[in-house]
Amino acid sequence: MNKIKQHRRRKSTTHRAASRRGKHRRLNLKYNRKKPTASPLAPAVTFPTTNSRSVQHMEPVSVQSATAAATLTAEKIGPKTKALYDVIRFPVIDWQFRWQRPQQLSEQFAQQGHRVFYVTPEMISIGKEDTSREEISRQVKVKNIDRNIWLVTLCANRPLNLYQDEMDRWDIQYLKWSVEYVRDKFGLSQLVSIVDLPFWTPLVTAMDQHHIVYDCMDHHGGFSTNDKSMLLLEEQLLREAELVVTTSQHLYDWAAHYNPATVLIRNAVDSDYFSKPPDEVLPELESIHQPIIGYYGAISDWFDIQLVESLARSRPEWTFVLIGHTFGCDTSGIEELSNVLLLGEKPYHELPAYLHRFQVALIPFKKNELTLATNPVKLYEYLAAGKPVISTELPEVRTVAGNIVTIADTEVQFEEAIEAALLESENSAIEQRRQFAECNNWSQRYEALHDYIVQHLYPKVSVILVVHNNWSYTQQCLQRLLQPGHYPNLEIIVVDNASKDQTSSYLESLRHPLIQVITSSTNLGFAAGNTLGCEHANGEFIVLLNNDTLVPDGSWISRLLRPFQEDAKLAMTGPMSNHVGNDQALDHFIGDAVQGAHPRWLTEFYERYRRKYRYTDLLGFFCVAIRRSVWEHVGALDPAFGLGMFEDDDYCERVRNAGYRLAIVEDAFVYHHGSVTINKLNNNVYNELWNKNKAYYEQKWNKPWRMPKGPNSIFHLVDRPAEIASRVNQTGKKVVLVRGLTVWETNSRRWQQIVKGLCENEDLLVIVYTHLFHSNQIVGTRKIGPQLYFTNRIDLFSEVRFDLVIYCGSTDIHPQVHSVQYWADSLSYHEQQLNSLHTKVSKLQVLEPIGVSQAVSHLCLSVHEVIEG
Repeated sequence: MNKIKQHRRRKSTTHRAASRRGKHRRLNLKYNRKKPTASPLAPAVTFPTTNSRSVQHMEPVSVQSATAAATLTAEKIGPKTKALYDVIRFPVIDWQFRWQRPQQLSEQFAQQGHRVFYVTPEMISIGKEDTSREEISRQVKVKNIDRNIWLVTLCANRPLNLYQDEMDRWDIQYLKWSVEYVRDKFGLSQLVSIVDLPFWTPLVTAMDQHHIVYDCMDHHGGFSTNDKSMLLLEEQLLREAELVVTTSQHLYDWAAHYNPATVLIRNAVDSDYFSKPPDEVLPELESIHQPIIGYYGAISDWFDIQLVESLARSRPEWTFVLIGHTFGCDTSGIEELSNVLLLGEKPYHELPAYLHRFQVALIPFKKNELTLATNPVKLYEYLAAGKPVISTELPEVRTVAGNIVTIADTEVQFEEAIEAALLESENSAIEQRRQFAECNNWSQRYEALHDYIVQHLYPKVSVILVVHNNWSYTQQCLQRLLQPGHYPNLEIIVVDNASKDQTSSYLESLRHPLIQVITSSTNLGFAAGNTLGCEHANGEFIVLLNNDTLVPDGSWISRLLRPFQEDAKLAMTGPMSNHVGNDQALDHFIGDAVQGAHPRWLTEFYERYRRKYRYTDLLGFFCVAIRRSVWEHVGALDPAFGLGMFEDDDYCERVRNAGYRLAIVEDAFVYHHGSVTINKLNNNVYNELWNKNKAYYEQKWNKPWRMPKGPNSIFHLVDRPAEIASRVNQTGKKVVLVRGLTVWETNSRRWQQIVKGLCENEDLLVIVYTHLFHSNQIVGTRKIGPQLYFTNRIDLFSEVRFDLVIYCGSTDIHPQVHSVQYWADSLSYHEQQLNSLHTKVSKLQVLEPIGVSQAVSHLCLSVHEVIEG
């Protein structure tokens, strides 16, 4: 039970005490910690010298030992350490407060090489709406406090109390931007958000590309400090979390009704830390020579203060030492007793010294809904010190340590149990308690939690890479696959299809635990080569990936897998791309063959298409994710297609005929150079292969092959005003023209924010007249987002009747633009410009100087009112 009111901070922990505690803990853990992961590496990374698995298929290929140059090339590709995910903890208590489960597990993650970001309960209050993202980013505080551990202070609109307040839309927006700033700053692509308190639910459910773990430590309804809204948020969190971790059987049984992905991981102890008595002077206890009966932890309304008072009155020869805050507990009855010491909260590093002065340790909790669900951390710490423990009848105490803890329910039973414990003389009992603690340490709890996270959040993925020559492309592809922040539970199977260049020798020189190399003495072709790779795959999902691709960042696999969680009949997914022969092709892309996608373009692309996917009949197999169960049900690719072409059309037909669905994941992107292997065939061989495979496909399916769809744009291949107007009308949406500046800049300006706000309204089709998009020229009309198009040809829209034209910076007037309404954003102009615009547009209405969100709301309402009128 970790709950405290935020305004009742622990006063005993000064900066000096905190520093001492940190130093003490670092010294204590110095020889227990494993080495951390390597610091973030450059884009070119290094393979370790451990052996990769190598499987020979058919006749072994004779491969010469790699040259020194080849070895150097290989060393640029893979990391020397295992892949890890990062953790952000949304806590219930401050890092400096009572050192319990949240901090202990955070420290364990850090020791194992995960980067941990612990959010502070107190947030920075901005105090105004419509603050820019850039301003929020400047306010966020990040402080490194230990190896792999950072404290993060986020921004909210208002001061928020974790137990009493609810976030409003501005709080959520500012907190979300704060987290995104931290993610960008540290490159957090594989992120697990561990949530300790339902208060955080609106934020974590608004965040993108992360996994939610709810660490349910308490029955929150049992705390008088919690508002009722907290319980409603908890139900939402339970349902939306991908993994729910509980600390007691009672909580497990309750939470499992909401979420089948519920597991039980009880509390634990740093056994080494508590087992040895520290050599520390305790002035408060120095003069006490009679038996000390002790307790530490929260002393609140669930603490049976009457029981302790009665014991103290009846046994004045015993001293009762109570350590902890007393908020919520009436201690007036015991404050007058000379044999009761209320010492207040003590810092974590002092607790072992006090504990080792106890002759008996107590857990005197009342029995209620809160304590019935509690697995006390202090139980494990008491036992680590070898102390006899006497507790009230609590299910968790009896379940985990009933054979070594005395259970007592009445004052008489407690008194008798204490008396017996003080007479204890057998060392075997002390050793039994300490052995119990050693078997229940935080390192073991981390291992259990880590295993569950990998099992539930990161199902194993096997990436199959079939290669034939073109080592430079393969090398570039592998570098990206193994870049820092890659998918944690990954294996890469490279099938060398009888390469004749340096590919074979370079692959032979690779040494990486995530890579398995399979060699073939003959070129099996695309279908058979991938089938060979799949036969050696262990993943729950299989990704067939061309070697002429560049994955953009570590999130690409998670993005492809996400729709599988939402649709049990979904068999295959594929990303959007710059080069593919169907409607996975982007209408507009910014990037190059070296870096792939332009980073800023990619960020906006992800934002605009967040969590969107659409069903399709065909996926390009340059990159496709497949459920392993579907592969086993439908069967392998048809080897009759030989070297390649049409095997993806064929397999999609087979999957759909088996009753499954295919989907294009619109917020996933993979760069594709485009058929670098097949295009090396001479024209005659290429045409012969094309015609042969096309005929085979048509004969097999008894229907003519049809050219796949092009980019999913309503204006694709349309360049006449009448057709443009027709396509606009077919959408059934209200169309808005935005006249901002002719350059869309990296730093978001007000007019760009208005565009983004309008695009959130799915009833609108937004056309922006501009010339440059992140320094790249717009030619014609290009799709930028789900409802957003950029054009440098305003004349193409001369026959479109706009529902609204909004001027946000442009002073040019095009007479061919026709609209029901014309608006100008006053904050985008100085007075002279606005007056000039007024004279040119007779029906112009002017927005008052208001915030972006208010302006967007006003414009959307204006369109609606005209429609209703």
